Amino acid sequence: MTGAAMSMFAALLDRSVARIGELAADGRQFDRQAVAAIADVWDNNTFPLFETALGCPAWLRERRARAALVWMADLGPSRRAWMIEQAAVAGHRLEPLLPPLVHGGAHYRDYRGQVQPGTAPLTAAAVESVAKDYDLARAQVRVVQVERAGHKLGGYVAVAAPRRYVMPGGHGDAVVQLTLSDVQDVRFDSGDEFGATLAADTAGVEIRVGAQGRLLAASASIGFDDPSWHLSHAGQSADAYTPRGHSTRRNPRQSKRPLVQGGALEAAVVLRQAMLEMRTVRYAMRVGRVPLRELCDAFAGAGTDVLTAAGQRGAERDQLFRRLAEQWIAGNPSLARGVADWFPDDHWTRAVIPSGSPQPPVADMPGQAQLTLADYTATHTQYGVVRDASAVVNLAVPDGGDTWGLRAMRFPRPVRLSLRTAALIAPHTVSHTAEASLSLGADAFTVTSREPDDG
Repeated sequence: MTGAAMSMFAALLDRSVARIGELAADGRQFDRQAVAAIADVWDNNTFPLFETALGCPAWLRERRARAALVWMADLGPSRRAWMIEQAAVAGHRLEPLLPPLVHGGAHYRDYRGQVQPGTAPLTAAAVESVAKDYDLARAQVRVVQVERAGHKLGGYVAVAAPRRYVMPGGHGDAVVQLTLSDVQDVRFDSGDEFGATLAADTAGVEIRVGAQGRLLAASASIGFDDPSWHLSHAGQSADAYTPRGHSTRRNPRQSKRPLVQGGALEAAVVLRQAMLEMRTVRYAMRVGRVPLRELCDAFAGAGTDVLTAAGQRGAERDQLFRRLAEQWIAGNPSLARGVADWFPDDHWTRAVIPSGSPQPPVADMPGQAQLTLADYTATHTQYGVVRDASAVVNLAVPDGGDTWGLRAMRFPRPVRLSLRTAALIAPHTVSHTAEASLSLGADAFTVTSREPDDG
């Protein structure tokens, strides 16, 4: 009989696959960050799921499942909240199995004992603090990114700003980083990238860049990439209340060869490889190249299948796990590329590795598309090396049926990128020149990699 904790552990896997499928069902409502975060859960938790399910006796299996769930939820408040939410969708109450939530401080100390910046809500007080430490009027845009987050929009803005506080030389640029939730209005042009202002009140936040650019959002958080932040006014203030001593962050699981063997190991490796594949959409250029729908169809109910197979004995259990592995790979043969490295040269997975390029052919650009991500990085110097400007675009495109698929495009060294909210909320007519330019609608979105006269 399967205990409550073990059932929840497996149910979270089923919900993970189902939720990724929901997020990828319609490219116009795609949520890249959520897909990557959900798939990432199973990097360090797939093998523990199999090991726990195969454990005996039942009381030990249940104890290990509880410990695994606690470890999984200890990554942070957002991971914990997601687990509780998804367990509830599956009909389970997870929170009673977890220890009380311990709220950590906004900041932390590094190995030298120096206070380092965490992320904190962008409030009116935070705006005043930033203005005291950084000269935003002379800031320059480093990154502007706006993208679909399901039915809402998310955003990220990074500006390099001169410091106002005294610091030793050689510490490089200070970058103020802003992550926006529920973006409601966007206006940005890469030719207008000098100067920034921040505003926050109970109604929301406003980030202004350049003379005309702005992003309005319901809320935002702020962080800093600044090697000398501990010398800033905010850093010196944080030093007074940030605890000293050893870090309170959790210890990672020990890296070890999985305890499962035979067919169970094959199934575990295939499942983990599928999650790693789905996780690669964290890189925007992988969007549209990862067959999310097909993977979710193949692995639907995987948690339940693992429990069913683990409930068998001896050779029958091993055969059932192997059939699962074969079934999962049959629907997505490209998984065999990563799976085969786990096994000897004569293992059956090597025989199913597809020949040829693993990348799908690029189809013609359709007449209509909706922007799901615009990511612009300005020319800048990092660690003494000049980095060229770049732009990455994700589009939702018709895929021949009633659904919309996804496509990624890169524009090296863009000379201009212009973005308006309209590009992200509805399809527009496409104008496209390969590797040179892309426009949506009359003025909703434009990116140009080189001047037309360049030929």
